[in-house]
Amino acid sequence: MVKHVNKTVLGCSLILTLFIGCGGYDNEDKNVVGEAKLLAPAKLLFDFNSSVMQSLIAQIGITDKPAFGIKGYKIIYATKNDKGEDINASGLVTVPVPSSAILEGLRKKGKTYSMSIVSDQHGTIFPDTEAPTNVAATIGTNAAALLSPDSWTIQSIIALSVVGGFVTIQPDYIGFGSSKGITHPYLLEKSSANCVIDMIQSALKFGNDGHLPLNGQIFLTGYSEGGYVTLAAAKEIEKNYPDISLKGVAPMSGPYDLNLTGMGVLSSPTMQRPDFIGGIINSYGQNYDIDLTTMVNEPYATKLPTFFLGDYTGAQIRAELTESIDEFFVTNFKVDFLTNPNNKLRTLFVQNSVNDYKPKTKTKLYYCKGDTVIPSVIPESSAAKMGIEAVNIGDTYEHVECASPAYEAVTQWFNELRSE
Repeated sequence: MVKHVNKTVLGCSLILTLFIGCGGYDNEDKNVVGEAKLLAPAKLLFDFNSSVMQSLIAQIGITDKPAFGIKGYKIIYATKNDKGEDINASGLVTVPVPSSAILEGLRKKGKTYSMSIVSDQHGTIFPDTEAPTNVAATIGTNAAALLSPDSWTIQSIIALSVVGGFVTIQPDYIGFGSSKGITHPYLLEKSSANCVIDMIQSALKFGNDGHLPLNGQIFLTGYSEGGYVTLAAAKEIEKNYPDISLKGVAPMSGPYDLNLTGMGVLSSPTMQRPDFIGGIINSYGQNYDIDLTTMVNEPYATKLPTFFLGDYTGAQIRAELTESIDEFFVTNFKVDFLTNPNNKLRTLFVQNSVNDYKPKTKTKLYYCKGDTVIPSVIPESSAAKMGIEAVNIGDTYEHVECASPAYEAVTQWFNELRSE
């Protein structure tokens, strides 16, 4: 079912006001153990009290909600890539610290303070400096750095932890943070799922060791690549991790059906984002030992492996690539991909698509009808195949523009779910 929501892009302050209040204890006996996958003591990256955060959110127009203090930690944990190789991955855990006023307000309502967890998977990044733990490390003691509107890491910290009181976990992904120098497994299902699941287990261990009042509620969300990663993790959790109990899953504008995505790209004359496409081709070539020269023309085949190790920005990569499909792809490969269902890359795209299961957890796919990077046919057809709801945020928003109102809608839904 496709649900259409008529929304305008609301200001950041209005978006953030949606997340106030704490979860209940309906999952009290779930998600309480965690796995001993932590590889080193957590490193404190920032620590701001509620008074500092109250002043900060007032600067973005939030004056009627109490702010939580926050402590941000970098954790390093064990995970595996698609080949089963051990990886030392990293991620950011932001812990809300309630003020005495928040605790008193809950007491008057007869409520006990507890913490729900949101695992928020970031969209596509290229330079390692944009990984959540590296963004957090630059904040240090400078609370004003949290006013940056350009970082999804910071926006998540403010929305989910400072205003919402959620423990927010943000995996860097393999290839970033502590695993920089490894080719990022871009849109590979196993690696994507593993880095989230192993971080959830590690975060639970971190929280339990620190005696945090976790209430057992775990939510998953993420935008663009993060939407794909979110659904990959949810699918794997439901299949093989009965010890992880999810409360709600809300992927946003992700390429869940990679075959449909690939067909759309290669049947067009130009690529809107050659950095995205180049990253995917390089990821699959490296992981499945496919000679890039069989898919991509020179000089691009030689250049691609150097672009996706965390040292280049998206703009720098785009400047080195072409937007022309015919200039980028080998002609015989393009024709075979479009006409042969047994084309190797096409079969791998089918294998790595994440829309081939029926969710047991409450799940919605959020998207924008006007998105040309992730066309609406992808979330709409995926939702129909999965038997879940697709929520259209708006008919005119492009991919980047869609993110803000999509996060608004997701935060509202999560707030409803955790209050049940």
